[in-house]
Amino acid sequence: MMLNNVSNTKRHILQLWLWVVLFIVKVESRCSNGCDLAFASYYVAKGSNLTYISKIFSQSIPLILKYNLQILSSDIIESGTRINVPFSCLCLNGDFLGHTFKYQTQIGDTYGKIASEVFANLTDEYWVQRVNLFKPVQIPDFAYINVTVNCTCGNRHVSKDYGLFATYPLRPGEDLKSLALNSGVPIMLLEQFNPGSNFSAGSGLVFVPAKG
Repeated sequence: MMLNNVSNTKRHILQLWLWVVLFIVKVESRCSNGCDLAFASYYVAKGSNLTYISKIFSQSIPLILKYNLQILSSDIIESGTRINVPFSCLCLNGDFLGHTFKYQTQIGDTYGKIASEVFANLTDEYWVQRVNLFKPVQIPDFAYINVTVNCTCGNRHVSKDYGLFATYPLRPGEDLKSLALNSGVPIMLLEQFNPGSNFSAGSGLVFVPAKG
């Protein structure tokens, strides 16, 4: 009887070990190794300039200018336009593709304000709060916090022709048709690269193939 109990215990331990291994493999397979280059499609608010944008994204002005040939001045940018801010798209925690930026809080900042105003809806309040330890009502001034922006390196099952993508926050008035027209990407491809996205909502993130 005791031998049976020992045998059952060993079998249970083996089953538990196999379950843990399968769980780890499943978690690790949620994203690939990432890619060296992706873009944040940053909507320029009134009064913003390249010095400010380069600071919050920790990217040099010459590097940003490299991917934005339409900018004539080294600092002044027309408000209401978008620029591509380059960053590396990484597999974070083996769970999802993204990049975590370091941002120094200012007086009066909230997670919602940081997401919507500072980072121009490239992330949202939930994601900013999720990757920080400070409670929403206890965010200290001039402290460095994490701001995670999702990204993608493409989907070879959709198309092998596109490997560079922009994380694109939709704005009011934008829809699938206008995005296809402005980006030059066919409607069908935009839908395939963004399964489940509601392009008519005028908000939320989509991924748009970009030119290097």
